[in-house]
Amino acid sequence: MERIHRISLVIESLVRILVVAVMLFMLGAVLLDVLVRNSSLRVRGLDELARYSLVWIVYFATAAGARYGDLIGMESLANACPPKVQVVLWLLRRLILLLFLAAFTWYALGLVRLMIQTGRSSANLHIPLWLVYGPLFLGTFLMFLSLLVDAMRRVAVNDILTPPDPDDGGRLWN
Repeated sequence: MERIHRISLVIESLVRILVVAVMLFMLGAVLLDVLVRNSSLRVRGLDELARYSLVWIVYFATAAGARYGDLIGMESLANACPPKVQVVLWLLRRLILLLFLAAFTWYALGLVRLMIQTGRSSANLHIPLWLVYGPLFLGTFLMFLSLLVDAMRRVAVNDILTPPDPDDGGRLWN
């Protein structure tokens, strides 16, 4: 179990680095677009690159933040219940979320496959659209794996209600 946990922490660290790199790329694209807007120099598709970069950032940042409870959650009702009921509600919430993520991962994989098979590309830069739909699959799949590893670890140590340690794994933000 600890080996899987360490591997997932390495993957999360790589995803965080990727998010920062793509964010810097997006910032550069937007900055260049603003700088060349009123000049004679024309650079096509900078807004398109920024938009697609934002999609990558959203899905990968969500995947990186999922394990630590950085996502929106409704726990008021569960926190008002006795501890045994809280455990059952946590397991139910986690199961529903994992089922949704598994279904969405399968759906996103179908979209990526469709874009590869049809060879569709973006309007301005003619970027293959499977690169645009790729983060839906990869981000959701990574979120599914992250939450599954966290759930397995919590069940293994029989400590479901204690949230994960924010310093576990050397988080880069928050």
